[in-house]
Amino acid sequence: MKYVNVIDAKEQFSELVTLLSDPLEEVYLTFNGKPIIKMSPIKENLPLVEEEKKPNPDRRRAGIAKGTFVLDDELFDALDAEIWRDIADSYEVAK
Repeated sequence: MKYVNVIDAKEQFSELVTLLSDPLEEVYLTFNGKPIIKMSPIKENLPLVEEEKKPNPDRRRAGIAKGTFVLDDELFDALDAEIWRDIADSYEVAK
């Protein structure tokens, strides 16, 4: 039996899991000196669980907005013309 503060348990999680590989071991997580969680190994044989792979919401995916909106090519043609006009004006001023 082992008592570990919750904050320390966060840092020692791997060691605690290894400790719990012993079927007779128990770990109590404490908060402000009071045991709040009892960790013990599972004693019965359970089927293997396949981990569900969920998409990471923080990771941006290319093409996620595909089909959401459509931009007209004429808009880009007008912007291209305006950008080139600004470049040409800047060049003439710099001469």
